[in-house]
Amino acid sequence: MSDEEIAAFAARGLKVNKEPKFQGYEPETKAFEEAIRQANERNSEFVVVCGDMVNNSESTEERDEVMRIASQLNENIPIYWIAGNHDVAIDAVVPTASSMASYRKHWGDDYYSFQHGDVSFIALNTSLMDQPEHVGGDVESQMRFLKAELQAAKKRESSQIIVFTHYPLFLADADEADNYFSVKKAHRMPVIDLLEEYGVAAVFAGHWHRNNYAEHDGMLMVATGAVGYPLGDDDSGYRVIDVTNDEISHNYYEFGFR
Repeated sequence: MSDEEIAAFAARGLKVNKEPKFQGYEPETKAFEEAIRQANERNSEFVVVCGDMVNNSESTEERDEVMRIASQLNENIPIYWIAGNHDVAIDAVVPTASSMASYRKHWGDDYYSFQHGDVSFIALNTSLMDQPEHVGGDVESQMRFLKAELQAAKKRESSQIIVFTHYPLFLADADEADNYFSVKKAHRMPVIDLLEEYGVAAVFAGHWHRNNYAEHDGMLMVATGAVGYPLGDDDSGYRVIDVTNDEISHNYYEFGFR
């Protein structure tokens, strides 16, 4: 990468270093395998990948490599995929009906819920929220799903409700101006209002390739650094989340590769 390109990334608040040239997926393979190894070592309850499992949504080779590594996870540890913009859009920005159909064929549902103990977890497709122009029906369906799942979580008296996304809903403030790294304001606010109404404790996201911590009326909004190439001060790594009836604690662990 040229000095000019590195400077352009820096102007957007992203840190890129000069790296030795390589071909293929070796650094990404090494990092994902390490993440899986540590998940096994910790005997994690489950693993969530917050999107961008691949760079090119049409690449069978990339998808096969992800699945090969994920298959190393102990069989008693579930893995949950969150739809990222690179997974659901051919141009890595705008999802279409056909690109969403392809995602669902290969990865499964792009929004869904699951229970662990008395904690309710909800996975959302934030690419639908951010770029709804070709998938309006999916956007409306997801909003109906979200409200129904929040109502169900309250009815079952869940001790905590936690949401996973790819795009953070916001970076610093729920009222912030539009930017590339979070959901557009016009689309984020109805979601935030709904999460606030039902007492969602935390939202965990990816996308930014750096750690970021924010809050809105007591709801945590956490972006976690990438297993892949880091674009902040922290190395590649993963986050461990511990949930009890009273609190949510989380820590980020670096690989130390970069």
